[in-house]
Amino acid sequence: FNNNNNNNNKKRYIQVYVNLWNNNGQLPEQLGQDVLQLENDSLHSMDMDETGLVFVLGYSSGKIQTWKYSANRLVWTRFDHTYDDDDDDDDIDDDEGNSWTLRKCCAASLDSLAGLYGPDGILPPLLPALQEGLSNSDPWVQEASILALGAIGEGCADAMESHMPQLHPYLMNQLKTPESLEALPQIKCIAAWTIGRYADWAVKQVHSGAQGHLLAEMTEVFLTRLGDQNRKVQVACCSAFGVLIEAAGELMTIYLEHIFKALIEALSRYQGRSLLILFDLLGITADYVGVSIGEGNLPSLFIPPLLQLWDNVAKANPTDKTLVPLLESLASITLVCGANYQPYALQTFENAMGMIEAVTLHFTGSGERFEQDEDADVIVCAADVIDGLVEGFGPNFSALVRSSKRYGAVFTNVLQGLCGHEIPGVRMSAFAILGDLARHSPEVLEAALPQLLKEALTNMEPTHPSVYNNAVWSIGEICVKCQGNPGPLQQIAPDLVQCIIAMLMGQSEFAVSGLPENTAATTGRLALVDPNFVAADLPRFLLGWCDGLAKITDADERRDGFMGLIQALYANPGAIQAAGSSPADAISSLLFAVVSWHVPEDYKQSSGGFESMMFQPFPQTEHELEAALGKLLSDIKTSVGATVWHSVEKNMPVNVRRLLREVYRL
Repeated sequence: FNNNNNNNNKKRYIQVYVNLWNNNGQLPEQLGQDVLQLENDSLHSMDMDETGLVFVLGYSSGKIQTWKYSANRLVWTRFDHTYDDDDDDDDIDDDEGNSWTLRKCCAASLDSLAGLYGPDGILPPLLPALQEGLSNSDPWVQEASILALGAIGEGCADAMESHMPQLHPYLMNQLKTPESLEALPQIKCIAAWTIGRYADWAVKQVHSGAQGHLLAEMTEVFLTRLGDQNRKVQVACCSAFGVLIEAAGELMTIYLEHIFKALIEALSRYQGRSLLILFDLLGITADYVGVSIGEGNLPSLFIPPLLQLWDNVAKANPTDKTLVPLLESLASITLVCGANYQPYALQTFENAMGMIEAVTLHFTGSGERFEQDEDADVIVCAADVIDGLVEGFGPNFSALVRSSKRYGAVFTNVLQGLCGHEIPGVRMSAFAILGDLARHSPEVLEAALPQLLKEALTNMEPTHPSVYNNAVWSIGEICVKCQGNPGPLQQIAPDLVQCIIAMLMGQSEFAVSGLPENTAATTGRLALVDPNFVAADLPRFLLGWCDGLAKITDADERRDGFMGLIQALYANPGAIQAAGSSPADAISSLLFAVVSWHVPEDYKQSSGGFESMMFQPFPQTEHELEAALGKLLSDIKTSVGATVWHSVEKNMPVNVRRLLREVYRL
């Protein structure tokens, strides 16, 4: 069911559950789990640790980043704590937000049914019930109605736009209600969540000029509610405000001073889950508002209190899980602030290195092992902070390392230890640092490069896809810096090519989306260093290489991949004849890869094959590559002869033949 893309089958499946519910008077728990799965089909992995943090890994070209959001934001912004019936907010460490209830199943079902059937099937029976419920004198009926309104926020977004001018003020008024014994905090919680569900509508109102003041009003209300005494209201408002900032992006720039002052004031009062969500909100502000957070006096408002809190928590317990979201927010802040982070850079670097040292000593000194991934979460996050400094400071990072009397001389030794760490998440972050150092500050790596390359090669083992991905990506970035100097790569090149063959030709039992693309890009970059590194074995993996190249999305990696392919084919012209079951197979794969340059970015495979596609011109910025590909194809056509070329051509769609004729003169 979860892999079935036919909506009619999904609807029939849900109808069976609805019938069971009607007959038995009980909702099967599996229904809520299955409809939630409909929303999560695109996630490659989702794991939740004991702190309630969700780790989502997305596979695409480039390194894999680790996004860490509180469970209250990812389980949802869809199904967070605001679904809970329990009004005891004193127990801040409970795990109620991760358990299924009838209430959550109903909300999840309504959300997915809205997505499946759309507004035409959902709104006619629902709107009258909502109208009645929202005006009901019973606050619990109001609360349930607000929950239902939020649950349809994605599936019926467009159709609800005409109703939002009346509904949005109602929700804001619920959030503005002063604290009192009579006012239910649950209504504030669910109102905040529902406002977040319609954040895109609010941003559209500002862009269109219909309600240019709306973001200012919402920001004021949210910041006021951050001071609420009820911890669940704090969490709900932090979470919903983060959703608003994601939607509004740079529009929030003019409110940054007020935002940071309010967040730091809350920082001094929040505890437990509220504090975790606050860190999340700071990271979101950095990620979505951008470089503006580092301008003027803004960094002085929020960075020193964060560093002070880091010091205090780390001194008390270097393994404290509170450090995880704190360091993740700092990783985003260091990257976005760039050179404006300079006054705090050395302290941050030494703190991060100190955290790695302290947590390692905590385990090794007591004779313990890192038995579970979460044991090393603080190390992972400290490494992410260092990576943020690498990306933020660029070539100046080497000067930062040298300025550290305590850790400057041992930095690459520590990095090598992280690359060989027993926990996969640590290795993943370490290879992200390695690749970014190669891109931005390669002189830091020079002395330890042979050992680091061996570690990267050792980790090209796809049982841990995220580690493999970052290892192969980091090697590719090192290759970019080694063009004209193949020496550092000569020792590992033979073994590297064997790993490449296994991945590109599907010999690995672990087939993960994204890995062939990154492997193909690195293969091209290796060939640009010296095409002879790959030329001899080219017939063994040419078809897989072409397939991987066709899927690369990053412009630089794609260009390097194809330029390396061209050089490799000229270094071994016989590869076309020897690859696949016939030369026609190799030529078809190559042509498929070349045609991918002309496929519109928004093209979806499900919309049909090449036959109906309107091809776009080769990118104007890539004239050199276009000419090189044209020459290569012309030379191949001449070398294989008219008979072989005709056997390839006759199986092509008409529009592909036209493209090759008009653009490549074939």
